[in-house]
Amino acid sequence: MRCPGRRDAIMRTFMWTAGVPVPDPKTVTRRGGQDMDAFERIPVDVRWKLAAREVSALPLAYRRAIRDGADDQLYNEIERAVWQEQGREAGVIARAFGMPLGDAREVAEAFAAATGVLFGPEYQYEIRDSAPGEAVLTVRKCAMVVRAKEQGENPLVVCNACHAYANAAIPDLNRGYTPTYMSAICAGDGTCSIAVKPARQE
Repeated sequence: MRCPGRRDAIMRTFMWTAGVPVPDPKTVTRRGGQDMDAFERIPVDVRWKLAAREVSALPLAYRRAIRDGADDQLYNEIERAVWQEQGREAGVIARAFGMPLGDAREVAEAFAAATGVLFGPEYQYEIRDSAPGEAVLTVRKCAMVVRAKEQGENPLVVCNACHAYANAAIPDLNRGYTPTYMSAICAGDGTCSIAVKPARQE
């Protein structure tokens, strides 16, 4: 038996806990005298926030699902491979929108912007130049750490996914640069500091 009222109530509660505006059903069920498509009833900014929230929870979801039956080393290798692939999506986003990628600051800015698209407005950061030819990305709020704390998990469990993501994303944006983690929220630091430096020439 379908219970649309109960389903709507659950969805509205989920949106409230996700920190997104809960629309009044009376204002969104009709548009121009015609019934709206179910997908269109969800405002664009709300769709983004909800989707990003789910992306940031993925490392925790699949870790819980398979960690009990998997060897830790094998699991970590698989997780790294998954998030390396996800990291390459940062380059797809950056190039699709014509973001400049010529120097360290531009790479850091493109990385942060693309990561914000994927992880939503909870990803809060700032960028500054450091040594010549280098830039430092400081992350003040990490969506994956927020999800870990919400679910009662040790934030350290998201470090592997985060590092794999960044280590793949930045060289994919510009092969001349590489990231170096100087601090990490998931390891107990107040912020994440990622230095974008010229890659060593072998």
